[in-house]
Amino acid sequence: MPALVRIEELLWKELTLNKITSEVNGKISSSTLKFDKYEVTEFDNGLRVVSEYIPHFRSISLGFWIGVGSRSETHEINGITHLIEHLLFKGTKTRSYRDIAIAFDSLGAEFNAFTDKENTCVYADFLDTHLDQCVELLFDVVFNPSFLPENIKTEKKIVLEEIKMVEDNPSDNIFNYFYKVILNGHPLSLPVLGTRKSLGNLDSDVIWQYFSKNFTLNNIVISAAGNIKHSDLIEAIKKHIESINNTNNGKKRSYLKSLNISNPEIICAKKIYKRKIKATHLCYGGIGCRRSSDDRFALSLLTNMIGGNMSSRLFQKVREEKGLSYSIFASNTQYIDTGVVCIYAASSPKNVYKVLDLIEEEIEDIKKNGVKEIELERAKENMKGGIVLNIEDISSRMSRLGKSLLMDNKILTIDEIMKKIDRVSLKDVEEVVHKYFQPERMSLVVMGDMAKGG
Repeated sequence: MPALVRIEELLWKELTLNKITSEVNGKISSSTLKFDKYEVTEFDNGLRVVSEYIPHFRSISLGFWIGVGSRSETHEINGITHLIEHLLFKGTKTRSYRDIAIAFDSLGAEFNAFTDKENTCVYADFLDTHLDQCVELLFDVVFNPSFLPENIKTEKKIVLEEIKMVEDNPSDNIFNYFYKVILNGHPLSLPVLGTRKSLGNLDSDVIWQYFSKNFTLNNIVISAAGNIKHSDLIEAIKKHIESINNTNNGKKRSYLKSLNISNPEIICAKKIYKRKIKATHLCYGGIGCRRSSDDRFALSLLTNMIGGNMSSRLFQKVREEKGLSYSIFASNTQYIDTGVVCIYAASSPKNVYKVLDLIEEEIEDIKKNGVKEIELERAKENMKGGIVLNIEDISSRMSRLGKSLLMDNKILTIDEIMKKIDRVSLKDVEEVVHKYFQPERMSLVVMGDMAKGG
């Protein structure tokens, strides 16, 4: 779920982007960026490996990207993917959870994992001298979990505590309700953490069955970036894949075919969730575009201009001019078959209607008058700068390569992405604002009070 855009984070981002853009004469040109020296190998068993060699680094980021997330679940077993992610670090057939922690710490490695709507990632960042050891550790963690009953019981308690933390944080929790409302029964509407009820349905038999079905070599991309030669990575991987039971007959698993793909129903709804909180949180938005859509970059630029940075319309109008909200932003998230556009804001109950009016006024102004060329150019440079900042971190490079190959079966180069951004025209922006921001497509989800007046 989107993180809150804080004033300090936006200020740091803009200062950094200003430095970058000044270094390339005011614009970030794709011709000046030298990235994407990656290689891809596919094994007969369907496992795919991608890596980018960056010789001036002394570290490596290595991730196992598994094509399974909360959208792969049902209401009855909602949260099982996230629970398995936790359990992977609770012990293997040869290591206890303490052994795993000691092994990674002894290598000076930072290790972690996360579960999302459409994928799960287990990764480690480590010194380039420890490739073989970290590959062995990650293979053990991902493919040889113990799933002991006592560990399942413990991790369920931990996940329940995690659910409580989200419930105590309305700026996070509201997105669960927003997805539930606008996606209305679609698999993407399921929360990543699951619910108290669904966690109660998860025993060792259910967990083993789900794990055996989804954590297979042909449903995994291994991604790496840093001071690592592709040939060395392949040799390190070969030592472990033969011992893994894989029954896919050498066929690469199609992520699209493995999911229950369906277009969500377009709805217009208003839902208020009463909570005893001092600030009122709102999400205003609806269904967006899928990852493969031609509208992807135009819609991202539009949401950037609406509320993607400190100079965006809503940040300037709602926060800077009116002082009605500390946090307000717009986001555009794409998935395999659909997407979500959302404007988030937090305000005092008496100001909620004022904030909502300003949001709708800005959208209508763009529909009626469009955006200016200088505004679009600023958004383009802001987006491109964000891409550059991300790819200067090896973990981000590893993530981009792994997720793109897993989800799209291809990797757009940075140059290709920059060119797609540059090609977006004022007409493209005009088309997407009319296409995705029609009143009959927009829903409002509120958490807290909506006291009239003020």
